Amino acid sequence: MQWLIELVQEYRNITKRNLFYKTVNLASSPSDFQWIRQLYYLSCDFTAAVALRYGSCHDARFRDAFGEHAAEEVTHPEELADWMRESGLLAPDEQLTSIPPTFETLALGSYFIRSVMRESIAHQIITLNLVAEALAYDFYAIVNPKLAEVGLTPKGYWLVHQESDMEHQTLGLELIPECERNSLCGRGYTHTMWEVFSLFNQLLYSWSGMPVEHKPQLPTPIELGSYKGKS
Repeated sequence: MQWLIELVQEYRNITKRNLFYKTVNLASSPSDFQWIRQLYYLSCDFTAAVALRYGSCHDARFRDAFGEHAAEEVTHPEELADWMRESGLLAPDEQLTSIPPTFETLALGSYFIRSVMRESIAHQIITLNLVAEALAYDFYAIVNPKLAEVGLTPKGYWLVHQESDMEHQTLGLELIPECERNSLCGRGYTHTMWEVFSLFNQLLYSWSGMPVEHKPQLPTPIELGSYKGKS
């Protein structure tokens, strides 16, 4: 389904223009990276979702791949927590949850878990792999160099993501039903993709501190044609 991969790429390009990445590029000290506290919550929920997916999957075609994905994610929240303490972003005796998650962080994490509990395997592949891992790849490719620039060495948790997210993007994609973009199935796929991108963009806006009333909405797949080229 090359059309789906191409549509994902279009939304990735839009997401890279999010205000959050502009604030990352302007960061000049470790204190500008307090949003990493939110990343911990998202990492916990994503890890829980891929583990739950493996544990609840009864389709032999997907179990090995889902198990491998879950095994590779399971240590990530603790690796991030260890890095935060080592880097001084978390005091030695401070609770990881001392700063609550934003509603947008909760929304995306909850969406991942709901996908596993309530939706089809095709929905899970699009949500937890094709879109989430593509977004993660872009996220770490942008953030990691900036961390290094301000003296926060992006090792451990950060390097693992930079290396593995590309591989995880297409996991299982060849096994879900193929369909044309304008078919009923295709419209379902594009709507799922749009939901994840929309939630992720709102999450990034919340991490940048943008007031909720100023957050732009992501164009729907139908609106995307007229959106192209806008900055």
